[in-house]
Amino acid sequence: MVKRKALDKRYIYLRDGQRCFYCGKHLKPGQMTLDHYEPRSEGGSDDYFNLVSCCRLCNKYKKNKIPVDKGKIHLELFHRAWKDKKVLWAVKGIGRNESEEILSRITSVHCRGEISLARGDKITLYIRNNIVIRMDGDRMGIL
Repeated sequence: MVKRKALDKRYIYLRDGQRCFYCGKHLKPGQMTLDHYEPRSEGGSDDYFNLVSCCRLCNKYKKNKIPVDKGKIHLELFHRAWKDKKVLWAVKGIGRNESEEILSRITSVHCRGEISLARGDKITLYIRNNIVIRMDGDRMGIL
């Protein structure tokens, strides 16, 4: 049986094209490190949309700096993780089709420690450990 962490790292490695997210260097699996795009020390989560493949040199250089484009990158990686079925939906009373419509309207993602927030027009999703656990807002205006 493969451990969950190994699967997570492999997914991120393949998602990022087997390259360092920052410098583009091709990486062998053993050369890759995981980097928190928004550092944990600054509130970054362990969710897929905050983890990227990184070479050791870039990881050492970046340290705990926050990239200026974190909002754009988080949004892109969030939508990719949803498409790849790595972000799960656990909000009761909302089926897969409705959740697809809601997620298609998400325009920003913010890491806030254990809970990340995904926001769109009149709606906020709360995400913990890659699972949408709560939704606030007007879902009626979405459909």
